[in-house]
Amino acid sequence: MMIRKITLFLAAAAAAGCVYAQQGGPQPGRAPFRTTQEAVRYYENLVGRLAQQVRSMQDENAMLTASNDELKQRVARLESEMRALASDMAALRKQIAADAEVRKTQLNQLADRLAAPPPKPGKEPPAPHPVPVPPPDEPEMVWHVVERGTTLNALAKAYGVPVSEIMRVNKMKKPVIYAGQKLMIPQPKKKR
Repeated sequence: MMIRKITLFLAAAAAAGCVYAQQGGPQPGRAPFRTTQEAVRYYENLVGRLAQQVRSMQDENAMLTASNDELKQRVARLESEMRALASDMAALRKQIAADAEVRKTQLNQLADRLAAPPPKPGKEPPAPHPVPVPPPDEPEMVWHVVERGTTLNALAKAYGVPVSEIMRVNKMKKPVIYAGQKLMIPQPKKKR
């Protein structure tokens, strides 16, 4: 404790000497210190105020440092999230491009099938299972080979006949069809 007081006294004396030297001697309207104790008290008071200001600045610096660290962490999290989003977007772009290629291939295959001439009568491909033969009093029939993704409802709508009629003619118990299946589609009777 004594060393601190001596250090403060020496610092105060040095500061006083510097101030005194810079100002060129005693200031007008102010008398120099009468005693050493008066000078020491004055400079201890001055050093105390300066120490308080330094502590206040250190506290403020600590708060700013903590705030800066928090902001750095937020920025790091945001950068990480941006990298993850960029990676997800790149993966989505690849998936979209791959899906577009698949659709393009499917459309080209469909266009090729539509552009191909219809099969010649009498040269029907062999059926994968027995095909029912309609009775003679039934309406005119059209053969249809089921393509992948086709539904019974879509066929009924395309040919303008009820699903139940297609099921009846083909002796189906369930409305389930599969790719490659050959179905007879009754043609609606033409009005006269």
